[in-house]
Amino acid sequence: MITKGKVLVGLLVVGLPAAAFGVNWAVNYDSGLAPEAMRAELGQDIVSRWQPYVDQTYGTSARGWGERMQATFANADIANLERAAGAVSFREMNEALLGSAGSVEVIGGAPAAVGEVGTKALGSPGSDLVYTPLTPCRIIDTRLRGGPLAANTTRSFLAFTATDFVDQGGDASSCNIPANVSAITVKVAAVDPLQGGWFTAFPSDEARPVAASLNYNTGGVFSNESHVKLCRPGCATQFSLYSSAQANLVVDVTGYFKEPAATALDCTYAQQTGVLDLLGGLQTRTIDCPTNYTATSGSCTGPLGLTVSSSDPNVVNGKLTGWKCDLVGSLLSAIAYKATATCCRVPGS
Repeated sequence: MITKGKVLVGLLVVGLPAAAFGVNWAVNYDSGLAPEAMRAELGQDIVSRWQPYVDQTYGTSARGWGERMQATFANADIANLERAAGAVSFREMNEALLGSAGSVEVIGGAPAAVGEVGTKALGSPGSDLVYTPLTPCRIIDTRLRGGPLAANTTRSFLAFTATDFVDQGGDASSCNIPANVSAITVKVAAVDPLQGGWFTAFPSDEARPVAASLNYNTGGVFSNESHVKLCRPGCATQFSLYSSAQANLVVDVTGYFKEPAATALDCTYAQQTGVLDLLGGLQTRTIDCPTNYTATSGSCTGPLGLTVSSSDPNVVNGKLTGWKCDLVGSLLSAIAYKATATCCRVPGS
């Protein structure tokens, strides 16, 4: 709960005009349940504090976040909204606003599951994939195993294996292709076709498209590079290949596409301790994050008797550079304090 503060509705926040809530005045409030009339002020305070963080962390997808949040602010329980306005971290703000236990994160007008946000950031099975080139390696040669494909027939193949591709006439290794890749880049060759025609490669679990991966003529060797989407996970085979005429098939893999792997978050912990000046009233202490790190959370603590007026990210030019503690000192005794900040490398920092 916010213990003491003042929210100025006259402060302009792009995308969240106070008029949208029908309120336009400043209100002082103390601990206890905020009145319904303060709903606009509380929502505006949240956007003013966290819009720079949302912009920096989520990029262009976060544009208009404040405007999309209006419905959430309008429907939230007023006690949860007050707790959200006084939160000291973005996650705490979300949990308070939604009355949750950390399972959701509000980025749009409605809550989105944290897992969904993470999946977008790391890549999905059909987009945002990472390409890894490989030394060319043979995975299919029907001249060695299986014989030529007959005219107007389809045969299915493995695109990755834990052992080798010998049963397909390929290399006696896995060709360094990891399991469950999304697609492979291959050099497809038709050897000694009996007549002109084409090959079409496609995922084993999908219908054959009306498109050619390679066109060939009678006799000789014809080749072309192609990207082949794969069936996954748990498929007996990953892709199929149709031939319109009888021909031997040779396939060499040259690379693969896969979602980027999650890496450990690079974080460090900053701490500052000291004693407040022998002065009555508010004193500000700030702890800075190292260069190229962003403050993701923080705290302001001390012994019994220390009053923390506010505990917030320190924002400089739209960047969360550290943590700021507004503390109340005393004329009678020196009061110790401790300011801490968790600082992490985040996208765009």
